Amino acid sequence: MKVKTVLSGLIGLTGLLTANTSHTSGLGTLSEQLWSQSFCEQAVSLAQQRGEAPEQVKLADCRLLNYYQPSYWQCVMAVLQADAGLKLNTARERCLAGY
Repeated sequence: MKVKTVLSGLIGLTGLLTANTSHTSGLGTLSEQLWSQSFCEQAVSLAQQRGEAPEQVKLADCRLLNYYQPSYWQCVMAVLQADAGLKLNTARERCLAGY
């Protein structure tokens, strides 16, 4: 009888741990999407400050592009900062080649 109780307790604990891990990984994904969106918005802002055409900047909808890793958008910002004459789309293409 005690073995049955211990086994059912272990099964319940395993279920809770699995659910918690799944929930935690979902939070990790959400935080990564938020970071990605934030870095995207910074890159778009930098392009706007440099006078890039609004029609071109609008192509980067950060809410829809948050599936890129934050490092991709960090690359875009670094490329834009390194070359003041570069457009946002060109910087994105350069970083996408290494993504």
